[in-house]
Amino acid sequence: MNEQAICILCEKNAEKAHIPDKVGYFIKCDICGEYFLASPEIFESSYKAMPREKRTMISSYTRDCFEHGKEPPQLEDAGYLTGMITEYENKTLDDKVNNLILFARKKSARSGDRVYLEAEKDYPITYSPGPEGFAEVLNSAIEHGLIESLETGFELTEQGWTMGTELLERE
Repeated sequence: MNEQAICILCEKNAEKAHIPDKVGYFIKCDICGEYFLASPEIFESSYKAMPREKRTMISSYTRDCFEHGKEPPQLEDAGYLTGMITEYENKTLDDKVNNLILFARKKSARSGDRVYLEAEKDYPITYSPGPEGFAEVLNSAIEHGLIESLETGFELTEQGWTMGTELLERE
C-alpha cells in the first residue's frame, strides 16, 4: 500500500511504498521519477550533508532513469553517487537541450502536438539545479528554433521534431 511521503531528493510530496523482504522503500515522485531508497537512515544523513547543487544532480539522475525507461535506481550511501554527480554536473548546454528535445519528442505522438513543460516539475530533465536553469535551457532551445512557446504549452518545430526523432532512435 502506498502512503504519502516527502521525497528526500527534492523535498516535495511523493508516494512511498514498502517492498516485502527488502530494507528500505520505493519512492514515486513527480519531479524525481522513481527510485528505491535502501538503507534510508544512512542515505538521509549523508544526503543532507551534501550541497544543494550536488543533491539536485541525484534528482536529475533518478528522473533521467525514469524518463529513459530504466530500472529505478537503488540509492544507498550517498558517497557511492559521487561519480554520477560529477557526470551530471559536467553536462554541456547541448546535452541539456538535447535531453529537453528528447523529452518533448517522447511526449509528442505526432508532429504538431503540444507538450506541457513546467520548470518547477521538469528541471531535472535538463540536468539543472532548479527551475531557473530549466528556463535557460528552454530559452536556448527556443532561440535555436527547436521548440516554440505557444499560449497553451510548447511545440517542437520541424527541426526540433527531426532532432528529437533522431535522439529517440539512438536510445
